Amino acid sequence: MHYHVEMLTARAIASLSQYFALLDRDWIEVLFGKHGVATPELGHWARGSRIDPPSVKTFQEWLTAAAPHQVEAILSEVVRTQGSFRNRVSPRYTYDERWRDVEVCLALDGYVIQSGKLLRAEPSLDDDPAIEDDLTQELNRSGLSTAGEVVRLLLNSAEDFRRSPADLNGALTNARVALQTLATEISRQHQASRPRGFDESKWGQVVTHLRTADVVTQEEEKGVAGVFTFVSPGAHTPVGLSDSEMVRLGRSLVISMCYFLVKRWNG
Repeated sequence: MHYHVEMLTARAIASLSQYFALLDRDWIEVLFGKHGVATPELGHWARGSRIDPPSVKTFQEWLTAAAPHQVEAILSEVVRTQGSFRNRVSPRYTYDERWRDVEVCLALDGYVIQSGKLLRAEPSLDDDPAIEDDLTQELNRSGLSTAGEVVRLLLNSAEDFRRSPADLNGALTNARVALQTLATEISRQHQASRPRGFDESKWGQVVTHLRTADVVTQEEEKGVAGVFTFVSPGAHTPVGLSDSEMVRLGRSLVISMCYFLVKRWNG
């Protein structure tokens, strides 16, 4: 199965950077250089100077600046040769903790590791940027008073998913509240068109108002309402999906719907 790491979020890049910081200098130099990733500071460091090893932030810069196919090649080698990487880190539990975080962050981005291969867990459009990062950018420029709260809720959702053991209910609940918070705030911006007795604590009234205020069409209203129902507590888990897959799918739908709403608001 073909995949593209253009879809990796800043969170996944940060986790990979923390992971690479565990490895010794020669191993890093060979790994990154093998796949054509420039490591401008590494040459001086590897030649025996007293310059400190690359920081986690330096790894972030290198990976962010690298071409997607280069990051793809590095990640593929890491996944394919886990034993070799793990044997170079002591104590082993430090490696295991950091690698587990990488796996969970990749899972949040829709990737799974199976039999030494990195696979997409769900369909994606090639060459699309990571929509979660784009959503954060759109929220930051929206001027909406609850934009920061929506970002915080989605971060909490991701953190719940990454816990050990994972808090899957918390991950899905925070995602649902993020969608409700954003939709309610956009509805609030159309205060004049709210009917008498409007109660913004009731989701049905909020989503209906988005349509009557011409924020969304009737069909789009159904889409917003459908995503909310899908991620609501007690919603039926689709046959064939594990709880983890259900949460990952639910978060993806919420993030996409939030992106749609804030882009519509930003015009």
